[in-house]
Amino acid sequence: MALLDMGPFGGAPWWVFLMMPLMMLAMALMMWLMMSMMMGMGGHGASDRSPDSSAASRGEQAAADSEVASLRRQLAELQERLAAVEASRGGPDAETSPPIVAPHEGGPTVSGKGEVP
Repeated sequence: MALLDMGPFGGAPWWVFLMMPLMMLAMALMMWLMMSMMMGMGGHGASDRSPDSSAASRGEQAAADSEVASLRRQLAELQERLAAVEASRGGPDAETSPPIVAPHEGGPTVSGKGEVP
């Protein structure tokens, strides 16, 4: 035991050297479980499907289809609104072109040659 007291872990109890690898393994296991749950590998009855689950999946599919249809309608409406806004501004390039700004009063103005009068 005198060797443990000489190194950088001087004064560390003996069980630290057993617990550290066990804690690291436990953390790795927890991380693996969390990742597998997030990726959807596993979960509640993913491997054994009952006959009732097909009816539930059809209901979920119908709900998803109606949501997709609703989102497509919203997208078409937004595209129409965008087209109307672009038409009123003068086209899609109106946003990228520099704005026309009237010169302000009281400040220096730049002549065409780049000089300040």
